[in-house]
Amino acid sequence: MQNQIYIISDVHGCFKSLKALINQFPNKENSKIVFVGDLIDRGPSSCEVVKFIMDNNYDCVLGNHEEMFLEFAPSKENEDLSNSKHWLFNCGGEQTLKSYTCKDEYYKQYDFMKTLPLYLEYKDYKTADNRYLVVSHSAVGKVWDKRDSKDKDDIEEFENHLLYSRYKNSNNKEIFNVFGHTIFSTPVLNEYSAAIDLGCYHEKDESKLPSPRLCALEFPSMKIFTQENMEGV
Repeated sequence: MQNQIYIISDVHGCFKSLKALINQFPNKENSKIVFVGDLIDRGPSSCEVVKFIMDNNYDCVLGNHEEMFLEFAPSKENEDLSNSKHWLFNCGGEQTLKSYTCKDEYYKQYDFMKTLPLYLEYKDYKTADNRYLVVSHSAVGKVWDKRDSKDKDDIEEFENHLLYSRYKNSNNKEIFNVFGHTIFSTPVLNEYSAAIDLGCYHEKDESKLPSPRLCALEFPSMKIFTQENMEGV
């Protein structure tokens, strides 16, 4: 039987919830694990989340919140936050900066986030109909065929789509795309993709999001694991 890989949705600084989710896996922390990005912001423990992923050498793709962090958070070259108000106060950046108590660790993680790829391909993990796994932050959609383009406009469109696009999924014949970014009340699976962000950090909303959770997809079995937010516990 093919080994399973676990794809984990947008953690957003929810470290207790992440640990509890992984504890549900049959092989727990020894599993093959990959993250869809948005490790940081909003929740209280971004530093712990990123450190845990680095210490365990887990795979991860770049999310739009990591991109915002690299653009607006202090760097060694520029500590000015005057242009960072939107990220700080509307996107959870303030909580992220508060989670760091050591500058060395902060810059170590800053450098790590700069290395994150836009997508990851796992050609040894396949569905029954022979689609191989591709993990990205948002759906690769109709720009997947532009991934190797050298054209400046194509490169920009591809990057923006994989970081920010919503509701623009499409069937790319050879791949099964797993992604996060857009929050749903339950995972959205079809024959060619899975959207797994269930809004772990989010406040409960009985009409729109009655059960915010952290989610993982076991692939290729398509088994779903979820964990309610534990950050206040």
